[in-house]
Formats: sequence, C-alpha cells, structure tokens
Amino acid sequence: MTVRVRYLAVLKGLAQEPERTVRLRGESLGDLLKHLRKVEDCSLKARFFNDGGEIRPDILVFINNVDASLLGGTGAVLKDGDEVTFLPSVHGG
Repeated sequence: MTVRVRYLAVLKGLAQEPERTVRLRGESLGDLLKHLRKVEDCSLKARFFNDGGEIRPDILVFINNVDASLLGGTGAVLKDGDEVTFLPSVHGG
C-alpha cells in the first residue's frame, strides 16, 4: 500500500522531503508512525517524536483532511492512496 505524507509549517523545513509517497507494509496510522521513526532525519524525529517514541501531543495529524483522532488515532486504518498530513499546532501568548 502507498500513502502520501505531507509535513507542514516547521516540520516542512526539517523534513528531507516535505511531501512524498511512502510504501507501507502495515495498514494503520501507528504502522506509518513506526515507519517514519525508522527513516526520518534526526532533526525531524527530535521535533516530531518524544523520548518514548510517540508522536508529540502538539502535532496534529490529518488523514484525507480529517483529524486522525476522530478516525481512531494511531489505530486509524489507512487505505491505498490516502494522504496523511502532519501539522504542529502553534501556541503562544
């Protein structure tokens, strides 16, 4: 299965390829995240994942423009051709 991965905002600048197609062996968002932990550059991984290897809570994830938390979070099922977008939320005061 292949899915399209897009990084936005600060993640875009840290990624080797801000938009690309990923061949995935699994079928869930969690499987995609495991794959990204293995292949991404260190600077992106440091911003993207916490020390436990989980995605940081300030990273919003969308599957085909729908918030992944509404689709089952890391258990959300991906289909061939889906687009997964990662966007860091902005906090400030």
